[in-house]
Amino acid sequence: MQDGMRAITFRRTVSGTGVLIMISMTAWWIFYLRFKPWDRYATAYQGVLNPMLLEPPVQPCLLNQPLVFDQTTYPNYTEVVVLNRDRLYHQGDVLTVKVVARDKEGRSKTYGGDFFRARLVSSDGSLQASSAGHVTDHCNGTYTVQFPLYWVGDVSIKIQLVHPSEAVKVLQSLRQVPNKRDFNCTFVDVKTENNYTQQCFSSNNPSLPPHRQCDFSKPEVNGTWICEKPEKLPCSAITKCRWNPDMSRVLGLVSPEEMKLFQKPYLEVELEVNPKEPIRVLETELPTPEHLPACTGNTRESGASLGHWSGKVWKSAVCNVRVFTKEDIRQCLANKIVYLQGDSTIRQWSERLKKVARLHDNERTMYSPVVQVGDNNKWNISVRYRFHHFPVQGKPWINFHDLRYIVDELDLTQGGPNTVIVLSLWAHFTAEPLDMIRSRLYAIRGAIHRLLRRSPGTLVFVRTGTTREHKEEKLEYYLLASDWLAYQITEVIREIFREDPDVFVFDTWDMSVCQPGEDYIHPDQTMVDNQLNRLFSHICPN
Repeated sequence: MQDGMRAITFRRTVSGTGVLIMISMTAWWIFYLRFKPWDRYATAYQGVLNPMLLEPPVQPCLLNQPLVFDQTTYPNYTEVVVLNRDRLYHQGDVLTVKVVARDKEGRSKTYGGDFFRARLVSSDGSLQASSAGHVTDHCNGTYTVQFPLYWVGDVSIKIQLVHPSEAVKVLQSLRQVPNKRDFNCTFVDVKTENNYTQQCFSSNNPSLPPHRQCDFSKPEVNGTWICEKPEKLPCSAITKCRWNPDMSRVLGLVSPEEMKLFQKPYLEVELEVNPKEPIRVLETELPTPEHLPACTGNTRESGASLGHWSGKVWKSAVCNVRVFTKEDIRQCLANKIVYLQGDSTIRQWSERLKKVARLHDNERTMYSPVVQVGDNNKWNISVRYRFHHFPVQGKPWINFHDLRYIVDELDLTQGGPNTVIVLSLWAHFTAEPLDMIRSRLYAIRGAIHRLLRRSPGTLVFVRTGTTREHKEEKLEYYLLASDWLAYQITEVIREIFREDPDVFVFDTWDMSVCQPGEDYIHPDQTMVDNQLNRLFSHICPN
């Protein structure tokens, strides 16, 4: 996780009463270097700390000066040092690593912005444990990576330079360019049955005069969709739309020098850690409560992704995430309606629930790419999935009139204590200016509040993004869908909903950073099942 300097929160139990202590990053760092006491006083559960929630800022440390290629972070010379390597570490402690970025001449960098992926893995292959490290960017070329120590045994540090800060600057600038992707919609002349394909835009296009526009935008939901108007047809003749996979426009926005930043040796390189030897983690010295608390209460805690993988099971460090059997799932979802709305990464949940909850497909939506409905009449379970509105980056044609904005869906939802809503919007927005997803989410937040006012007790979750694959290291996949772009959306989701008492932030980023399976936009069944176990643990905490 790419983390920056901001306030850090941790909870200390005193006489049974939780006292929330806020310490600024600077003050805490001085305190830590001098005394290193916090890991002996934080609340421990089952031998594992409830680690400090390192909440990074939405705007990381990026370059303000012009791009200088000679100063690009060079992985071979970037230094990774384990601090306090010789001390005894126990389960529940925090292992700290310092990263010093250097260029290809070995000179220390003076600015931040590098994007790292940090993991801790068990050296014992039979244990198959892993967890994510939390990176703090000090904006001066140095970084601190913190690894909460969740399990006993030898552990190895894995830190990957995903993008140097210079590549991040390219991504940041490119993201602000609207209408990079090509979309098309067809308009049908009902008299002649002729189709006319027109170009469409997900942001305003000032070069297209108003009389040549079919503006399907909806300001009240912050949704924009504008098409070139056919010469002899009304705008109402629109039928279906799709993404055009032609990448020439995107590639034309990047210079040959900038393209080199998305190739080896600068792209996704594992850094050498000093010292290389594994670190032994001993049994905890702290007294430990018998159980973690139930997955209810404060959103900032219950929505956190802190924890680790043990084999193929995600072990939360925050609340009691249970492994649900198929029978448990049916009992948990009995008499409930579950709305899953967003992209295809949440459609995976719908497809998995069909199997484990034995849902029967609705014949009208069985083959629809936009809507899926499944019911179990015996247990009175209903699961309804709906794709979000454009922009949708998919090759198949989609019926334009089948798509609805999530705000409109929320305003039509009855809600109540037996209603669960999970929203997932990120994968199709990585190529868009960040303000687009931010404005959509603000409109969605307003709709959630309206829903909760008329239907108290409705459970609403907003899911963050995950890491994904980048096919054959093709440049266009990084320019439109880099993990850095996805992580910025995760940060926006945290920013907008973290303090909102009406919403659970279902944070999946850490789970994907250290997942046992391969990175993929649609992760494997292990990831999906563990995500669902977290969901069920919130719906049915006891």
